[in-house]
Order: sequence, then structure tokens, then C-alpha cells
Amino acid sequence: MLALLVGSPGRELHALELAGGGAPHVRESTGPALDQSARLAYRARIRELEAEIEEAQSCNQPGRAERARSELELVAAELSRAVGLGGRDRRSGSAAERARVNAQRRLTDAIRRIDRACPALGRHLEGAIHTGTFCCYDPTSRKRR
Repeated sequence: MLALLVGSPGRELHALELAGGGAPHVRESTGPALDQSARLAYRARIRELEAEIEEAQSCNQPGRAERARSELELVAAELSRAVGLGGRDRRSGSAAERARVNAQRRLTDAIRRIDRACPALGRHLEGAIHTGTFCCYDPTSRKRR
């Protein structure tokens, strides 16, 4: 994957192309990661937990507030895994989503291994490789750390 990106500087490659999974127009999916009722239930629980935290703080019950904060973090993390940018549903089971996750994981691992052997090259690649549904090697770019 890294060789394909570095060999095509400035060109965005779909994660499916990098994975060797074929054309990026493949659209099969098992549907949204969360259905409407589950999403509404998560949001309702978030509101309940926020109220619980506020009440616990006003009653000077730090343990109760901390337990509610911990649950709030877990619920919010689950909701964010199922919802993408702009609140759009993430599709579960799609080849493109699996390829995106796999490409990000494999590229990050490769750059980490390169960084151990050659820190200057590792820093360069960390800033120049951009991952997502479309991945790109831009040698003039620097990501913020």
C-alpha cells in the first residue's frame, strides 16, 4: 500500500484500490451501523447522563458524577463509531469501509516500523501520507501532530 502511494505522489487512491479489492464503485453494505431507534436511544441516554452528572455535582456526590461521566464517554464513543461526518450514518459491512479501516491500520503500522529504523523518513511519511476512503502521498504536506 505504501509503495503504491509513494509511487503516485499527489494522486488520491481509493482504499479499495490499495487493498487490491477492485473498483471503488462497489457499494454492498448490510445497512447503517445503527438504526433510527437505536440512535435515538443513545442520544436519550446521553441527555439522561448529562442531567445525572449535573444533579450529582449540585448534590456534591463526586463518585456518582464520575460513574455517570464514565458511562457517558462509553455511550458517546459507541454513537460516534456509528455516525460519520455531519451526522451521516456509517454503513456497516461495506467493502469500502473495511478497506478504509484496513488501509489506515496497515499504513500506520508500516510508518511506525519505518520510523524505528529511520526516524527522519518516518516523520516525513507520517506528515505526507493521508488516509481515509481516499489515501494520498503528498510529499509537500505536513500534518499537525
